[in-house]
Amino acid sequence: MSESRVRRSAPQIESILQSSYRVESTLLADPDLSKLHRESKAEDGATIFIPNWNHKHYLPRSIRSAISAVGHLKEAGFSAEILIIDDASRDGSQKFLRTIQMLYEEVPLNTVLLKRNLGLPRLRNLAMQISRYRYVCMMDADNELVADNLPLFLRSIVETGAALVHGNLIDKQGERVIQLKSNEAASMLLTIGSRIDAFTLVDARKLLRVGGYLSDPRLVYEDWEMILHLIAEEEKVVFVPVVMGHYHRSFVLNNKETTEKRGPKAGAPSPEMVALVRRMYAQTGSREWDTIQVGHIYHPAVGYIS
Repeated sequence: MSESRVRRSAPQIESILQSSYRVESTLLADPDLSKLHRESKAEDGATIFIPNWNHKHYLPRSIRSAISAVGHLKEAGFSAEILIIDDASRDGSQKFLRTIQMLYEEVPLNTVLLKRNLGLPRLRNLAMQISRYRYVCMMDADNELVADNLPLFLRSIVETGAALVHGNLIDKQGERVIQLKSNEAASMLLTIGSRIDAFTLVDARKLLRVGGYLSDPRLVYEDWEMILHLIAEEEKVVFVPVVMGHYHRSFVLNNKETTEKRGPKAGAPSPEMVALVRRMYAQTGSREWDTIQVGHIYHPAVGYIS
């Protein structure tokens, strides 16, 4: 979508995502965005979604890995698109994205440039609403896909009927490996702290049906709440024991504006946040079975792994 289309002023259009007890709204700031909404989604491929807010210097790496993943998906017999939504950046990201789209006209790359900042949870909901494909790879701008492994995750989510699949995530600072993340099946230890990163492949139809990502200022880690929400809704969460990608840490600490906007994402959830999540998802008696595994382990080459 061109920037000129996004700039046209119009009343806000509110799309309400509802489940039996949960209501989450995604504000579409322009009617042109509502025209992109897709009720029907193709099931023969994946949308690779990259949200961006003032992360221009990370975008070349994440986009390059997404372009490579599109090629590997096509080799495996799948279709694909790359969807980038810029959340009203002020660092030149939108100009950079227009340049990228001109340089890579042959790539199925769709960019949406917002004039009003929506925040990451609503951005993810918007991406699932407008994605061409049912299955959406949720990246961040500072993530890098291991491109040749994405077909394994797509096969896994199709074959298991899962709402969400995740894999190993390598946490890096420069070339130094910090830790391995998201490297275990979901268990009720999730009620104590976030253990599965947002970098996942999801079934957009199922996540929208249960209300999408929750935009609550008390829950900085909306992806943590989403995993627990899916488990509570008895949706399947599957761990695929291969590397999905890399998370690249910055050498520079978050600036004040980023910290105020998203909270200290690199650190542990606050005690207040943990207490809130425990209140929501660890009901009477559950504190005695925190270690119970509620997720599944699956690999397309061997099936389910006990």
